[in-house]
Amino acid sequence: MDSHNVALDFLNTRKSVQGLRTDLISTPEQLRKWLDRVGLDAYGIDVEISPPAARLLFDETHRLRDAIHAAVEAQVRGEPVPPRSLYALNRALEANRFTAQLVQSGERLALIERYTAPAPLAALSPIALAAATLLVEVDRRRIRRCRSDRCGLWFLDTSKNGRRRWCSMATCGNRAKAARHHQKQKAPP
Repeated sequence: MDSHNVALDFLNTRKSVQGLRTDLISTPEQLRKWLDRVGLDAYGIDVEISPPAARLLFDETHRLRDAIHAAVEAQVRGEPVPPRSLYALNRALEANRFTAQLVQSGERLALIERYTAPAPLAALSPIALAAATLLVEVDRRRIRRCRSDRCGLWFLDTSKNGRRRWCSMATCGNRAKAARHHQKQKAPP
């Protein structure tokens, strides 16, 4: 599911629908696969070669996801972001430091940016940056949860009129339309 923001996609890896809790990042290996799927680098952390580094990244992932969730919930309600969330987001943002290096490339010079952040927290920095950008630049009324009782995924409403209610019209929207149609058919004339 593409919510139009990697931070919201990150939040959508854990959901609770009708009392059932699902976590798509419940192991370090699932985290590595999710980071790969969304195009983020786990900074070479291999869960089999370095289990301690993988576990640290996994633990940091859950802390950051909780912080982003609390921040987004507060933002949507029009409340201040909790200080613990700000701390966690800023901690991940600070981990993403880069430097530039001038290198000879054939007959020309090239300026290459190199990330020097220590693993594993640096792998989460792009998610923290997406969350920070979302909280600062997006109209809070456009950050929504799917209205389906069976879903609850977060999405960014990018529709022209700003009235989108479903994470996906192909799934949740169609289910809602079908349920309304079924109710109309059952109703006495």
